Amino acid sequence: MTTVSVIIPCRNYAHFVGDAITSVLNQTHDDLDLIVVDYGSTDETQDVVARYPEARLIQCSNQGFCIARNIGMQASRGNFLVFLDADDMLTPDAIATSLARLQCQPECAFAYGHECHFNETGPVPSRGLSPGKCLKGDPYAEMLRANHPLRAPGAMLYRRNLVERIGGFTGGLDGSGDIDLNLRLVREYPIVCNDRVVLLTRIHGTNTTRSWGYMLSQAVAAQKVQKGFVAQHSIYRSHYKAGLRLAREYWGSHLENVIGEKVVAREFQAVASDLAVLARYAPGRFLLFPLRLSVRRLRRLRSNSR
Repeated sequence: MTTVSVIIPCRNYAHFVGDAITSVLNQTHDDLDLIVVDYGSTDETQDVVARYPEARLIQCSNQGFCIARNIGMQASRGNFLVFLDADDMLTPDAIATSLARLQCQPECAFAYGHECHFNETGPVPSRGLSPGKCLKGDPYAEMLRANHPLRAPGAMLYRRNLVERIGGFTGGLDGSGDIDLNLRLVREYPIVCNDRVVLLTRIHGTNTTRSWGYMLSQAVAAQKVQKGFVAQHSIYRSHYKAGLRLAREYWGSHLENVIGEKVVAREFQAVASDLAVLARYAPGRFLLFPLRLSVRRLRRLRSNSR
């Protein structure tokens, strides 16, 4: 058998991590190395993990999500890696089917499957590249244009030696570490699609992606990391600009909505903080924000007068 290491970083997700661990233990592939990295939890994460003797628990200080992943990778023993978020779950044949694809195509850096998003009421739609289709064309160009990692980390099966070769996850990019890693990999190596659902991605009130200002800064930062490579490969210039524009529009528009709500609530200190983020990472939207806020207020007044 081929050992596959599944690394689950967890911080204060005791109410979810048991489901993630169970989904790993239910895999049809038997040779698994399961590691939970608790990076600074203050809830019952340790107690939950202790219920599963098959899981190794590593505790470390909170140095961020990406560093926790790297710590788990360094402690792991598999030649293949899955980085599963603590609030997500693998489908039973996720590892077996993705591993089969990589073993058939040894030149590929990772196999990616499909993901389904859900919340407490059932399936929900997702943003970015289609979570149910295989990518066509140049993966670097497509991922760069969409400012998207292609799939959530748990839907990827990585070849360990190649992840280590490019230095693993970049610290300080916790909100976009997956797109940064995947872009660096696909610049050098091909990838392969496992054309089946392998991951169930949970949407809930504490998802990092709901922190709009943080995600705006992280998405823009991840895109700009590619600026040097794009400068040397001009064929990607339009893709780079499109991805940067999309990051600013998508995350910036959500941040603007939150700022508008805080203005109404007279939370002016929070408004000032959010406006500073908007000005730094989406300056075009910042300059036009007063106009858009006025339009929204006018529409609200018209609606209330009817």
